[in-house]
This record gives sequence, C-alpha cells and structure tokens, in this order.
Amino acid sequence: MSTRQEIIGKALRQRFAEVCNSVAVLEDHEFRKWTAPRTWFASSYESLAAIRLLATGDQIECIEGEAPGDSTFFKDLQASNRDPRRRFELLAERYVHPLNIAAPSEDAVREYLLERLMVNDRSRIEQSALHLLDADDLLLRLNLIAINASVSHDLRYLDALNYYYELLPATWYPESPQNWLRASFLTFYARALAFHFN
Repeated sequence: MSTRQEIIGKALRQRFAEVCNSVAVLEDHEFRKWTAPRTWFASSYESLAAIRLLATGDQIECIEGEAPGDSTFFKDLQASNRDPRRRFELLAERYVHPLNIAAPSEDAVREYLLERLMVNDRSRIEQSALHLLDADDLLLRLNLIAINASVSHDLRYLDALNYYYELLPATWYPESPQNWLRASFLTFYARALAFHFN
C-alpha cells in the first residue's frame, strides 16, 4: 500500500468513526455485504419501506428480474427539475428496490442525480437557501447516491457524500414527513466509507 493510499485510508476511517458516533443505530459498525444488481432486483416492498429496512441492516430479498423497458422515466425526471415533489415520486416509484440505483441501466440517472446535487442544490445551500429546497426530495437523492457509493468504486459519489456531510448543518432536522431519511443517509454514508477502506 502506498503512502497516499494509507493517508486516504486513515482519513476515511476517521470520518467513518465520526459518522458512526453521530448515528445511534451504528453502534456495532458492522454491515452486511451488498451486491449490486447485474440487471434489476425485483421487490415486494415500497421504496421508502425498503430504504428503512436497508438502513437498519435488515435483508431484502434480491431476486434478479427484468430491468424496466424503454420508458419516459428519464425524460420525466429531467422535466421535474422545477417540481421536487414530482421528482421524489418518480424516484420512489422506480427504485422500489433501492439497490437498483446501482444497476448498469441507471448510469444516466446516477449522473443526473450527482449533477443536481453538486451544482444546483449545492449552490442554493451555500447561499444559505437550504430552506428553499424540498427536504424529502434532497434526502431521497442523497440516500440513493449513498446506496450506490456503497457498491461502486467511482469515488465521485463518495466525494459528494463527504461534501454534503460537511455542508448540511448538524442541527438540520427538517419538519417533513420523511425526515428520518437524514438518519438513513448517514447510515448509508458510513457504509460507503467502510466499503472504500475495506
């Protein structure tokens, strides 16, 4: 292992310990290994229920299924730029098994989510306009990016998580129906850190 890798590994472990200390459910720091779908995972859960289960360490059945056919999903997602509620619905409907965000067919979606987080949303938050963002939409997208970072070696996703961990105020707990997504985001972030230093 090179000196550079050792330094990066040490920094990741320090951040991992910091994140685990901030999330009560991460006391044992143990994560089950996840497998990214080669095609698509079928699921009998709703997306948010599946995210809760994954965040608490429960297993979700991973049965290979058919990837969604050619549809208007990506166009609809792009068209929802000014409608965060619609974007939230679209993402929740598509990713009933949240690990599907890491499927090969989702490259364009992952790039879109990463760009939105690191350009548009980042700019608003840096201008102290976090209150103008739809919290549920932002947190769902952060959860999906963190889930992907837990199985992907593409460091851009982990970099985005590092950035948002530092950017979002530690005291920010939005008054929204899905504010628990903040805790699940931190759980998946810790998992992503562990994936990259293990």
